[in-house]
Amino acid sequence: MTLLETMIKDGISIDFSEDPMFGTDEVYESYPCPVATVTFSLMDTDILNRAADRIRVEEGYRPLYPVDGYTEEMCVSEGFYGFTIEINQYTNTHVSSCILFSLEGSSLPDDDLLYFIDLSEEEQTAIYERLDEQCRKYLGKSCEDLLKDAEKEMMDYFYDD
Repeated sequence: MTLLETMIKDGISIDFSEDPMFGTDEVYESYPCPVATVTFSLMDTDILNRAADRIRVEEGYRPLYPVDGYTEEMCVSEGFYGFTIEINQYTNTHVSSCILFSLEGSSLPDDDLLYFIDLSEEEQTAIYERLDEQCRKYLGKSCEDLLKDAEKEMMDYFYDD
């Protein structure tokens, strides 16, 4: 197992206390085309929290956890991060190009602002495999099955007579 695979296995876990959300996105080729999506809430793991803190520090905010020279005393003591990721049928990797997150439950100025953690194609592919593994284990369906369900819901919504 590579370092990337290990980090994704340790750092990417679906939060099954929240149901996956079926939805649509739009892709513009010569006209808008709806694309079926499934959005998962992710557990706030150490790896994701560190990435989120680094992004917020770059934006001029104090982190929630000690990172990059910040000690516990220098960190913010309120709030938590909420992470989501989307799979779709449009991209080659079937994973969006980023993990979205926001700071929640705080009185800080950036509470509820949307941030993103960029993902390379290699990371997207590895994350899709991790999500698929978890969906098969806990939902009894593959990510491909969930995307087919999302597409059916999308088609019923857009083309229901």
